[in-house]
Amino acid sequence: MRILVVLGLLTAVVACDKPDESQQLLDSVLQAHGGYENLRAASTWVAEVRRYQRGSSYKLRNYYRPGMVRLETDLGNGERSADVIGHPHCWGKNGPMTFPCSAETRENDRPRVVMEMAAQLWPLRGENWSLLSTSVEIVDGVPLDALHTRYEPLNSAAVLRFKQDSGIMHSISIDGIKGGRKGTHTHVYSEFTEQCGVLMPMHNVKSFEGDIWVEEDILQIECIEVAESMFLRPEQVADGYVDDRYGEGQLLSCADELGAGIEGIVQRLIERDGSEQFCTSAGADAATKVVTLPESRQLSVYYIEPSSGRLNSVVDALQLEARARDLDVQWPVRVMTYDNDGMGLTGEVVVEATVAVSKKQ
Repeated sequence: MRILVVLGLLTAVVACDKPDESQQLLDSVLQAHGGYENLRAASTWVAEVRRYQRGSSYKLRNYYRPGMVRLETDLGNGERSADVIGHPHCWGKNGPMTFPCSAETRENDRPRVVMEMAAQLWPLRGENWSLLSTSVEIVDGVPLDALHTRYEPLNSAAVLRFKQDSGIMHSISIDGIKGGRKGTHTHVYSEFTEQCGVLMPMHNVKSFEGDIWVEEDILQIECIEVAESMFLRPEQVADGYVDDRYGEGQLLSCADELGAGIEGIVQRLIERDGSEQFCTSAGADAATKVVTLPESRQLSVYYIEPSSGRLNSVVDALQLEARARDLDVQWPVRVMTYDNDGMGLTGEVVVEATVAVSKKQ
């Protein structure tokens, strides 16, 4: 007998290592969720999702193919962001720019990719998956059948759990990394309803080492064909590309001292006198001050550059472009740097310099 901790709960595990028992368990849970053929027919789908994270919620439109997911949010003005996670695809899009995932992002999201595939169940019959063993786990007094598997292309071991009384999926766990820390990712599924002829979970709680970091509700599902092209990284925005749009007002929290550590995308505010502040999204504390960017017409210039920056020339180009369009620049200039370090030795960095502009009086 082995003792595991799943989502912080003491779980008894009794291992059963006969291969035929693994296949029998898979066959029974496939049937419980609607059958192999129906599950395979519903293999590509689009979902409207409500995500609860960091004390707030927002909507996503997610596109699914086996092993791949594209997450989109509405940026307004006809633009949608996109994060594509899969194997070998991994990139992001924000407005006109695209950028590949970093090596750590790839490692962070690998468990998620495996879980998305395993949650569809039918791919487990394919040659990419090995069925290793079965066991029985007790979680909160409820007996669960556990199927131990490995996704061979990524050499990733995953444990799928199903309720003994119904065969319906309870959760999936897989070892991975998050924020540079190794540990176990677990997704717990619930609120199964019939969608597209199969049972699908409408609620998903995602945790890492027992700490819940996001919950999701599926608001609507369509089982439609999702083209492979949705997951292919588009061409990068051209060097010197100019974007002219009407932008929403934004709050930024800026550190008083240059060189403050900023997580994720690097943002800077450059004042008319050339002084700089490093910023992040709103959520200031005592060490920062909040700067408001107005709701206004905005002009942006984009550059592709190696990691050794040419920030001054970006700002100069922005001012020249505004002058050529007979526009007044409303300082400060906002500079966002997207570090592209996950798609080979490209050395790409996307720099976006944005400023509020108005017609000259």
